[in-house]
Amino acid sequence: MDKAIIFLDTNKSGSSREAIKAAKRLGYFVILFTRRKKFLKQRKEFSDIDEILIVNLTNVEKIRELVVEKINEGLDIHCITSFIDPYVYVASQLCTEFCEANPISLDAVKAMEDKMITRRLLRKKKYTPLFIELNENDALDDWIEIYNQELPLIIKSPKSTGSKDVVLVNNKKELKQGIRSLRKNYPNQPVLIEEYIIGPQYLVEVIVHKGEIHIVAVIEQEITIGERFIITGYSISSEIEPSIFDGLVKTVKQVVMDFKMKNGACHLELRRVNEDWKLIETNPRISGGAMNRMIEEAYGINLVEQTLRLYLGEAPNLTKAFEKCIYTHYIIVHSVGKLLKVTGKNRAKKHDGVLDVFIKPRKGQLLLPPRSMGHRYGYVMSEGNTKREAKAIAIHAASQIRFYLQALDE
Repeated sequence: MDKAIIFLDTNKSGSSREAIKAAKRLGYFVILFTRRKKFLKQRKEFSDIDEILIVNLTNVEKIRELVVEKINEGLDIHCITSFIDPYVYVASQLCTEFCEANPISLDAVKAMEDKMITRRLLRKKKYTPLFIELNENDALDDWIEIYNQELPLIIKSPKSTGSKDVVLVNNKKELKQGIRSLRKNYPNQPVLIEEYIIGPQYLVEVIVHKGEIHIVAVIEQEITIGERFIITGYSISSEIEPSIFDGLVKTVKQVVMDFKMKNGACHLELRRVNEDWKLIETNPRISGGAMNRMIEEAYGINLVEQTLRLYLGEAPNLTKAFEKCIYTHYIIVHSVGKLLKVTGKNRAKKHDGVLDVFIKPRKGQLLLPPRSMGHRYGYVMSEGNTKREAKAIAIHAASQIRFYLQALDE
């Protein structure tokens, strides 16, 4: 009987894709349930996936039927998991139902996956920013008059992912337009409105095993503010001041305990305001994009593999084999157009210290200025003797890369 792992969706690259490769390395029969029909046309690019099934991932009953079908075919399902929003909780539910694995903290996963539940749960905590829940029946004009003095504010959908529906509003007009847009795109859902916090932002990757909280990596983030908040720089190093690091770790552990997570993986984003830390958001999975690769280059830890081991009922090995300064610089564009060609990738690769150069879009694809993390079109990852050196290498190498776009009106 083949032992198998079922994944609910994946991206073509990044942490979710690397998790599938890790499952194959661990010796499992890999099944992918996905809504992306194009993956069947690109089947040769997924040689490490044994079976791809097209399924509506919002239909939990259908997913359950397919799992039973696979079991009846003789597969021994050891784990059902997802590294993609918004399927982490559904996968965790099904894993608990069908697999004799380490118990997953379902309530914590559910709360982390929904920004409104997170805020409600942690409402009285010192690290929670001021926030307001605007329901669909609340009169918009009356509300705006009451809270006009609080501007600027952050408005977001509780279901937003990758900065897609997180908007900074500076005046009454932007506030009204932003709320109306979210109500239109997410009918019958509340709008989450938060105070705008200014300060350095950090991302923390966490594994919790049998109640023991492991801080795997602390990553400094650099944010580009345009139409949305887009993270364009990530830095892993040991150069964070002890006073900052200690306070951050203490807050992170408190947050995880307040979620009552006993077994699971998550990442948290926090901002430092004066001497205090404020929780920006949580997600019950590793960060996407280059994060798994960054942590592996920095410490020798393949975090997606260790997450799988956790969900398979094993103890994850999170011992650092070494420590390096790693920086990843993401590439964005500032105009709309169809991609004609990309130059400079090979020149960028030749720079001393460059570890990886990744270009995401294909020729002919429509590129946009960033409105979500999905509108980052590549990255350069580098190492250096210091944080500053690693960053300089990545940015200089990225400057060699150029995207040629055809304007839509041409």
